[in-house]
Amino acid sequence: MKEIENLYNKSYGKLKSSQYLYEIGQYSDSASLAYYAMFLMAKALLMKKGFDAKTHEGIITLFSLKYVHEDNFDYEVFVHLPSAQSKREDADYNAIDYITQEIAEDLIFQAEEFLKEAEKFF
Repeated sequence: MKEIENLYNKSYGKLKSSQYLYEIGQYSDSASLAYYAMFLMAKALLMKKGFDAKTHEGIITLFSLKYVHEDNFDYEVFVHLPSAQSKREDADYNAIDYITQEIAEDLIFQAEEFLKEAEKFF
């Protein structure tokens, strides 16, 4: 249970860091951490049910199966996770930085929504 609690707390820490980086104009890093806030929360919820996966795709797929389809996690909120993963990959690995202030702001909002929805399952 300690690992679940640590992931939960780390998720909120990533969101806070994302918000700070946004405020200082580091939009790509902000976007990346907004994704990780959602990803870590999804991982914590899966561990709560005794599940884990080795990859980001595995976590997203398993989360969809176990929480969206079985436990009614809001699908409209869930889709923020795979969408943010794509943007995070671009932010972290592309030589050209296309993450704008608007994109980063949207991702922070989506992460906030995701964490709020996740709270219903703790």
